[in-house]
Amino acid sequence: MARAHVSTFLDSFVRPLVGGGELHIGAPIPQADVDRWEQELGHASVELVAVDEARAAVLSTLVVRPPALVLDRDELALAAGLHNALFLVHPRAERWSVSERQRRRIMDTALSLVSQPLTQHRTRVMARHALLHQVFHLTRSDTVVSWWTGKARFQGQRPSARLTAWRSVRRVREDVSVVDFDELLAVPDTAPIIATLLRRTPLTQLLDSHAGAPPLHWEDAVFILRDHELARAVAYRLIPANVPPAKQIDGPARLAAAFEQMLERTPSETDVRAVAAFLVHLGALFCVGELNLREAAGKSPLISTVLAAEAAGQRPRGLATLFALPGALALVDKRLATPPGIDAIPQLAARWKVHRSQTAELLSDAVIDALAQRLKRHLRPGPAPDPASVVSLPTQ
Repeated sequence: MARAHVSTFLDSFVRPLVGGGELHIGAPIPQADVDRWEQELGHASVELVAVDEARAAVLSTLVVRPPALVLDRDELALAAGLHNALFLVHPRAERWSVSERQRRRIMDTALSLVSQPLTQHRTRVMARHALLHQVFHLTRSDTVVSWWTGKARFQGQRPSARLTAWRSVRRVREDVSVVDFDELLAVPDTAPIIATLLRRTPLTQLLDSHAGAPPLHWEDAVFILRDHELARAVAYRLIPANVPPAKQIDGPARLAAAFEQMLERTPSETDVRAVAAFLVHLGALFCVGELNLREAAGKSPLISTVLAAEAAGQRPRGLATLFALPGALALVDKRLATPPGIDAIPQLAARWKVHRSQTAELLSDAVIDALAQRLKRHLRPGPAPDPASVVSLPTQ
């Protein structure tokens, strides 16, 4: 078998992974190839520049000055591990008659490739996110082509032109179904690989997620909240404008659910404070979105909608904690219960009071008290939280 070239991998897999397009899934990539490719990166300058320019474009929507990026060995290994995970769910694996023993070896290699060291280095964190920012949006299009005498199925491949010719005469019909993240990468063979991969890119988990994705481990990601620019980017990405209320609370509720799990472990007090302050800040952004309501003192449409759904048993996990948190913090440490800067904007302060009052009406005291008791196990009265652990509210 001919040796694969790093330039081919960069052009056919890594570049579309970053910038969009069709990913080519080839044969499984062994560890030895990744080691060799590291030495060959200097000879693939055209493809390397294309990848890094695409990553810079991704980061330009998050930070004012994206750092200079050069794809390194760790990122090459992460991409190769993801490639191997996708091979495991690709129809080609079945056509190649991969044995169970070979399949296990591919899984082990993929897991080894994605098990790169965790990092809190700002440039590396952003570089990994730019590489993997679309991981939750990977899909495979399967097409069934039928005609007057038969049909054929193409999984992740385009039907041949021969089969789709003379559509009206041969009564050609194409039915396309999309296989999403849940079916591709949240299955037993690939789930451990993807869970390990995602721990290496916590910024991606904060900015985006999927129902089938493993839960965020806050201890891996809390350091991002201490970077004002990145934390602000996460906050505004989590609460998109001009979408239905249910979509606005999806991301924040997911992070609140991860906070619930964090409280069951033994996190540091500073980490608990940072995450709690961030979630309270997200609550303030809900208020910012209602500053133009016709009735300034009217009830929040968002809270009425999502907490009414909670009463009907339809709430996403973490929603009660998200809205109960300011009330619970008021019983534990009032300095964390209200985001700094709210009082400087009277209209915003008024909306905050409406939200808190309405939440208290719709959530029982037992819910708030129970959360307060859990917080007391981790928070002690003391100095105000480090300003670097919270995000400043917008001034206009």
